[in-house]
Amino acid sequence: MLKLMGGFSLLETLVALAILNAAILGPINLAYISIRSASLSHNITTAAFLAEEGVELARSQREKNIYSGNNWLTVLIDCTVDSPCRIATVADGEIEIVPCGGLCAPLKYDSVTGLYWYESGNASIFTRTFTIDEITENKEAKITITVSWKERFLGGVQNVQLESRLFNWH
Repeated sequence: MLKLMGGFSLLETLVALAILNAAILGPINLAYISIRSASLSHNITTAAFLAEEGVELARSQREKNIYSGNNWLTVLIDCTVDSPCRIATVADGEIEIVPCGGLCAPLKYDSVTGLYWYESGNASIFTRTFTIDEITENKEAKITITVSWKERFLGGVQNVQLESRLFNWH
């Protein structure tokens, strides 16, 4: 006489594995989405601050030009859509505006000072470009600051673009 032994059928085993899989992968997927969202939020915030800093640097250069008796767009006007520039501060607090000649180099992040610039530190993921377009001759110009970076979780390049107007108030 054969004795039937109790156990799980193949179907019951597959259903149990599916439930276990959902129980494990659900929280892992949720954690991944949370980390991706936090990274994107951090990078967008940093890029927005870097873009705003670029606008302030351009305004500061305009002020410097006016107070030193130069044309209000001296140095700035060389940065066109066809030939963008990088804009940053340097160690002595001066403003550095340099044509990129193609692609602009990424900003460096100095973990000691907490600054993004080109002086020292490690290459960051952020690249800031600056362009200017004179709207009304000797009166108004539109500046555009674009901060780009490669988002590791989304793939592809993301960017924040900030436009502002400069006026010759002198």
